[in-house]
Amino acid sequence: MSGTPQPTWKSESKTILSSNAQKSTAAYWPTAGWRTSTPEAQGMFSGTLAKTLEMFGSQGVHSVAVIRNGYLVAEAYNASTQEDVPQDLKSVTKSVTSALVGIALHERKLISADQKVAEFFPELANDRLKSRMTIKHLLSMTSGIAWDNTNESSSTEMMYSPDWVQYITGRPGYVEPGSLFNYSNGDAHLVSAVLYKATGQSMLEYAKSRLFGPLGIDQVSWNEDPQGRTIGAWALALTLRDMAKIGYLYLKEGEWDGQTIIPKAWIRDSLQKRVTLNYSNGTQGGYGLYWWSKTLEKGLVRGGKKPYNLYYASGSGGRRIFVIPELQLVVAATANSPDVDMPEYLLLHVLQAIRSDKPLPENQEACAKLEQAVQSFRHE
Repeated sequence: MSGTPQPTWKSESKTILSSNAQKSTAAYWPTAGWRTSTPEAQGMFSGTLAKTLEMFGSQGVHSVAVIRNGYLVAEAYNASTQEDVPQDLKSVTKSVTSALVGIALHERKLISADQKVAEFFPELANDRLKSRMTIKHLLSMTSGIAWDNTNESSSTEMMYSPDWVQYITGRPGYVEPGSLFNYSNGDAHLVSAVLYKATGQSMLEYAKSRLFGPLGIDQVSWNEDPQGRTIGAWALALTLRDMAKIGYLYLKEGEWDGQTIIPKAWIRDSLQKRVTLNYSNGTQGGYGLYWWSKTLEKGLVRGGKKPYNLYYASGSGGRRIFVIPELQLVVAATANSPDVDMPEYLLLHVLQAIRSDKPLPENQEACAKLEQAVQSFRHE
């Protein structure tokens, strides 16, 4: 997001959750489906959302859904998809992989995120560097395993290898684990292999019973490697509305309708900034445990006098699940755009629609414009 990131490794423990916005109570839970609301009833102006759809319908966006205060206030789909069609999430998949690690820790299938990966793959134990690698190193992309992202070189080699995990564990360790950030699909797939050994199930089967089932997510596909291990780095497909459920679960700090799906401590740990990313447009962001974060400048929301912290799941082409706790906002989007800044610009335009934390007067004319924009978006 926001240009080409140049990572700077930092050991940090900054949490970006809002202490006053994280309440597990809700008027209802969208397990059986999202309840809809006019934007005005949730403090947003329909006219601005209409202009946003008009602007981004021609910029490679396939679908977008806006959730505020737990209500679906706007959604739009282009001709390539619709609300009940699972869409390829690309690397948004990694954030779900991270969630499943938290669930496995909660169930004591894993002892700790600081467990050595060599406990699951003894062949690593005799390597000076790889023997020190932990699950948390994999989750923060600091494993120290060599991975070449130039034209997806290592990922392509992995895909054409007969055993993906053997390919990953056979890669050389080149720096001390925890010392350097290097984005790696190999790290993420190795997490899946660890979970497979820890739970005795593929991640897809484990997710169906522990995560997707409780959230009412039943339209799922998730590909596997040649040995039947769910792909940890990509290949998950969900509907847009179910993407938004994942964001809402994190907004509610892992609570869902009276159940703890993901421990609050794991949510917080996942969102702590461990790497500082400097983007080409001059802004900064962070990386946690397969979740990204950023601080938005003040003034982006009308009348806003302070910056807002946001975290998000990110996939190539513009797939995103954005969460801004202090605004009780979730924005899910799918896209196929070469513009790495586009998803953030889309979010910033959505933020311009927020006018209040209280309901606004209903505006039939603005709502009609929004409906027209939704229909026009379909034909882009």
